Amino acid sequence: MDHIITYLKYGNRFVSIEHTQQHGKDIIHGLVLKKKKNELYIEKSFSENTITELKRIISKNKSVNLVINTNAVLTKMARTKSTDLLKLAHLSFPNIKINDFYVEILNQGDIHFVSICRKSYIENLIKDYSSNGITIVDFSLGNLIASELTPFIEFESFFSSNAELHIESNKITEITTLDADKEYEYNINGLSIISTQLLSFAAVLRKLSKNKTTITSFSNRSSELLSSFNQKLFATQFLKIGLSILFILLLINFLFFNHYYNELSALKGTSQILETSKEKMLSLNQSVQQKEKMVSDILKHSSSKSSYYINAIINQLPESILLTECNYQPVFKRIKDGKPIEYEKNTIIISGRISDRNYFSHWISQLENYDWVRSVNITVFEDLDKSTSKFTIRIDIHEKPKD
Repeated sequence: MDHIITYLKYGNRFVSIEHTQQHGKDIIHGLVLKKKKNELYIEKSFSENTITELKRIISKNKSVNLVINTNAVLTKMARTKSTDLLKLAHLSFPNIKINDFYVEILNQGDIHFVSICRKSYIENLIKDYSSNGITIVDFSLGNLIASELTPFIEFESFFSSNAELHIESNKITEITTLDADKEYEYNINGLSIISTQLLSFAAVLRKLSKNKTTITSFSNRSSELLSSFNQKLFATQFLKIGLSILFILLLINFLFFNHYYNELSALKGTSQILETSKEKMLSLNQSVQQKEKMVSDILKHSSSKSSYYINAIINQLPESILLTECNYQPVFKRIKDGKPIEYEKNTIIISGRISDRNYFSHWISQLENYDWVRSVNITVFEDLDKSTSKFTIRIDIHEKPKD
């Protein structure tokens, strides 16, 4: 959980800077370290003359640990068994107004290193960094933060950007301030670090270990700086997460909408097909009803008399006559869609062949004798050969049979 929280706050890159002086001029040394599989790697080191130049190196949302190591910081060594911060501060600097200063103390047994710096100087410095988009979350005074390195080094002395530090039994025993022009390279736990970057590296170790080797009078101020950063980070992360969630919700909504829109389009297409089919079915049904009406009209006019007439004609038919067609109430015009059928009422058309003309004349006479026959007319009579002829006769029927 600590790893997760650390990652959410700082990511996998850690930035620390040392604000110091060289030949009376301000200079800023810094490191960008990357954490990978619980190991630190130096991703970038830099040295700049002004805070403004750091904007191209350090992003706005990155937290930075600051080591203040200028001439404004005073450091003295005191030998006493007391570890009380105020007593040590008054012992080392008896004439200062302690409320105007930030104090940091490194206790190394009976040896104590006390660093002080005016609050106004530090606050103005933090303000300058903030105005340039660089967020300071903690700070340290002088070379005292170098105590974070002692568990990892095996040599008796080493140089920082402006001092030489001596070590005995993993404890700093002496800090000598100097204006060093030469840079020294040290191997610390597999990392190659130059002397001007040592304090910056120590600041990153403090951030990761969360165990300060010094005591300070500005712990509340450090907490305020960290809290302010966390609030800004939370607002930024909340905005990012909120926008991400909103985007995901919109994406899900779009996918559902698109799915149901496609379903609706398919249903609309099906509905249109069904509507078209329904219209066609209604049209066909109407056409069938019209045709049924036509047939019904024909059958209504012919009624059951048709079978009576045809039966009478067949019963009197001689054997020498062969019928090929018998059409009751024939249609005399071509049937057209949507128009009533026109047919000849009370008419029978009979066609056939005959092999004996005498029987044909006799059959015509018999037909004329029926009371329901109004007239019999021979419309066609042609010889097919010497013994066979074809004929067509038209029989007109009384509209109302005689009593």
